[in-house]
Amino acid sequence: MSSRAKLLVSVLFIAVILLCIGLTRFYFDVTKNTGENGQSDKIADIVRDYGDKRVFRSTTGYCGVINDAGAVLIEPEWMEVLDVTDSMVVVSRRMHEDVLIGGIDYEENVQLPFVFRTMESLGGRYFAGTVDEDETILIYDSAFRLAFPRSYEAVALEGDLLSLTADGRCFSYDISGDVPRLQRADMLCSVCGCPLAWRVSNQTILRDVSEDDLVRIDRSVTAYMDMLQQSEFDALPDISGSDYIGALTKPGSFTDMQFDSVGGFSFSPAPGAGEYDLQFTAAYHLTTEEQEADTAPAVQVQLHFRRNAEMKMILTAANLNFQGTGLGTQKETEAEA
Repeated sequence: MSSRAKLLVSVLFIAVILLCIGLTRFYFDVTKNTGENGQSDKIADIVRDYGDKRVFRSTTGYCGVINDAGAVLIEPEWMEVLDVTDSMVVVSRRMHEDVLIGGIDYEENVQLPFVFRTMESLGGRYFAGTVDEDETILIYDSAFRLAFPRSYEAVALEGDLLSLTADGRCFSYDISGDVPRLQRADMLCSVCGCPLAWRVSNQTILRDVSEDDLVRIDRSVTAYMDMLQQSEFDALPDISGSDYIGALTKPGSFTDMQFDSVGGFSFSPAPGAGEYDLQFTAAYHLTTEEQEADTAPAVQVQLHFRRNAEMKMILTAANLNFQGTGLGTQKETEAEA
């Protein structure tokens, strides 16, 4: 091979190497746009500041986040940037026909799913996200961690009192401190088809019981009373422990009764840590024609709850005290716990 040919081969070899290096840099460059050195035309204006981070709108109309040095932390690919924290950025994007809100980290991985129609601040301490699909509401803290145990149908904030409503139950929390404190619980269960509205506002009790405890008690009352009327106890293990099933099974207790009203409730601590009694009185009439003359007899119900080894409130005892006289004015009285 001549020297000219050798030189040509060497030049071609070097050119191939340079081309490979260029392609590698093109496909594997993950550095973010700094907004400098001729690239600043991507930033049209600064929307707002979050400490050392700034939300900007690009010349394309989309939003991103830069730091104080002008380096792009979140690319301008989002319709809006709604909030910025140290670990996550809340943004909106168009998905099919809807604009939905979610959260991404600074590697632009999804941390909060894009399922929210709105995300509203609650006094700067919490955020209420309304799910687009079913309009339920989830409550997050300032770091966008789920702060309350369930989804809600309505949320109201008055001063430092946050009221959360779900399934006819309303829980009111004082959110002035670092941890929300339950101040009042308005419960609503069913006693053989009759609504029982009961309330807990005793602060000593509310320091011990949680929203989950009260919801489980409320649901257990409805389930147990329905089981008594129907004499079907298959669901009893879900609300009680195996040691108590025999004592709680009372076949035929209410099968000949039609309940008219329920009231006179009380919710109070019982002897033993984590044990509580819920009591109420229910008026009923007997459904057979011969027994209709016995007007407004009543049954006083006392249900005993305690925490099991899994810290769940379970029903462990029930006392039914049947009376032949009417409730009188008692059935319209609600004694606040």
